[in-house]
Amino acid sequence: MSPRARLLLIIIGLIVLASIINLMRTRRLKEEYALLWLLAALTLLATPILINPLDSIAFFLGIEYPPALFLGLGIIGLLLIIFQLSLVISKFSDQIRVLTQEIAILRSRLDRLEKDASRSDDDAPHDAA
Repeated sequence: MSPRARLLLIIIGLIVLASIINLMRTRRLKEEYALLWLLAALTLLATPILINPLDSIAFFLGIEYPPALFLGLGIIGLLLIIFQLSLVISKFSDQIRVLTQEIAILRSRLDRLEKDASRSDDDAPHDAA
C-alpha cells in the first residue's frame, strides 16, 4: 500500500474516531451503542499502520489475497453491530408493548373513576338557597 493511501486511511480513521467521540460527548450517541463503533474506528485507524503484519496473518491463514481478509473482518464487524442493534430493538419493542398495556389499563381506570365521580355528582343533593 502506498504511503499516500495509508495517510488517507489514517485521516479517515481519525475523522471517524473524532466524530464518534463528539457524538458521545454531545449525548447524541449513547455509550452502549458507541462501543462497537469506537472499535470499528480504531480498527480503521490501525489497519494502515499494521498492514504488513496483517498481510502475514492472511497468508498464514491460507488467504491468497489479503484484502479479502480485511473485507471478511469488516463484514463480521458490521454483523456484530447489526446484532447489537437487533437486541436493543427487541428490548425496546417489549418495553413499548408493556407500556402500551399499562397506559390502556390506566386509561380504563381513569374512565371508570370519571364515570363514578360524575354519578356521585348527579346523586348529590343540590342546595336551592
